[in-house]
Amino acid sequence: MSLIASACLLTSSGLNAGVAEDVSNFKKLDAKQKEDLVQGLSGKSLKKLKPEELLKVQKACFELSKQLIGSNGKGGLKTVKDPSAASVLKVAGDYLNNLPVEQTPAHPAAGALFGEVPAKAPRVTQSVEINPWVVRWHATGLYAAPGEVVTLKFPKEWVGKGLKVQLSGHTDKISTKKKLQRLPTSPARAFEVNATEVKISGAFGGAIYINTGNERRKDGKFQVAISNAVKAPYYVLGSTSLEKWKNELKNAPAPYAEFVTPRVALSFPSAWIRDLEDPKALLEYWDEVVKLHDELGGLGGVRYGPERVNVDVQISVGLFHAGYPTQGPQAQCRGVVDLAKLKTKGNWGWFHEMGHESQRRPDKAWGWNNPYTFDGSIEVTVNLFSSHAMDRLKMKDRGGWSWTASAYEVAKRADKVLKEGKSYPEMGAGDKLAMYLQLRDAFGWDPIGKVLASYSQDQDKRPGILPKLNQEKRDVFMVRMSRQVERNLAPFMEEVWGIKLGKDAKNLVKDLPVWIPEGFEKFTSTEN
Repeated sequence: MSLIASACLLTSSGLNAGVAEDVSNFKKLDAKQKEDLVQGLSGKSLKKLKPEELLKVQKACFELSKQLIGSNGKGGLKTVKDPSAASVLKVAGDYLNNLPVEQTPAHPAAGALFGEVPAKAPRVTQSVEINPWVVRWHATGLYAAPGEVVTLKFPKEWVGKGLKVQLSGHTDKISTKKKLQRLPTSPARAFEVNATEVKISGAFGGAIYINTGNERRKDGKFQVAISNAVKAPYYVLGSTSLEKWKNELKNAPAPYAEFVTPRVALSFPSAWIRDLEDPKALLEYWDEVVKLHDELGGLGGVRYGPERVNVDVQISVGLFHAGYPTQGPQAQCRGVVDLAKLKTKGNWGWFHEMGHESQRRPDKAWGWNNPYTFDGSIEVTVNLFSSHAMDRLKMKDRGGWSWTASAYEVAKRADKVLKEGKSYPEMGAGDKLAMYLQLRDAFGWDPIGKVLASYSQDQDKRPGILPKLNQEKRDVFMVRMSRQVERNLAPFMEEVWGIKLGKDAKNLVKDLPVWIPEGFEKFTSTEN
């Protein structure tokens, strides 16, 4: 039907008929008709429709989505590049995410995207214990098959207390301007616990979590009975026995596995660990990484639950990105379970993203641009955590960041960028990091850790004194670091690195002997 979308803008009834029909005949549309279709599927246009008209459009989009995403027949996934097709997927996703539980269908692409639930996989009824003293999402080790209704039964005293059932960790929303391999809407759904019995379902299924919120609760542990779910490969460090892992959980049929420690929880395709005989060493490794982050930032006392890592088909931004959960795409994340490689090279990308969460503290009391981060250096101070963990784990090979392991290479990089005459605020993230690593190479990690911990201690005891303005952040860091190493770092930071400091701050450390790294006196006004 030619130019139907634009012609149908005259009436909402006509708009519906045109858009729904254009979606159904999508492959026959020319370029102009597809441009019109994008407008017809915009939120503004859809809001003008009557409910029955909107439903026709949504159903048409859902039907087309079955053709647009999923297996490409060559062992990979289809990729949607057409903006009009992306708009169709957006409408389809919104439709699926708002359907009543009992009316939610299984999307045919679910298996290709996230792994198949075997047709003969048994559905189980199982009680899980939840400890609300631990915050945020609690893994259950159970999985909802796509389109199937799972029932959870809660104690009546927990009804209406702010709990939610989280279905799937794939929470990213992706821009329709990107090339899409899945719906741009999140496949995940959340359901409030407002009755003793809660029913859940999702078109793509997913892991089942109980979300107790961001605050610790002293009410004591409780049981949740979950029925019609599929068992997942599930291992809890310090709790799951090797025998149970080998004989029962390793080959549990759900397509996503869940590994949990006190400090980190990992969710990724089950296919990655079907041959893993004992997950203990892998989880001890990741727990240690987050422990090292906590040690550097003085954060152990405010860690009330594990950081969460989720592997999706496609994520919203970056190679990986921070958040809760921290997200990464399947294609780049297999290394998260490769212990042999982790022991020799670490994983800078994941160390970095977990470092972002340490920048915010485990309780997220402040943002990434925290009190010790100045001059737009979020991507700099995060790598203090990455570098510290790499150093403690004795990782020399860090890929493109291997220079951070060597005092010589750090000095070489610092010398190169400083000769360019840029001030610190003008430098790139890696170059700025060199300044901090010069402090590490001269004084070690201990004073840096004490300085970072001092900010966290102030947040807990006297948050009003924490610096908020950029100049205050520069000055406070310089003074605190100078006092820790018992050296006047003002000339190092201001004259060498071009970080403008306040007169009062400089006066506070003038009693200390000046420190400049050997060979860097040439960057000062008077070669000390």
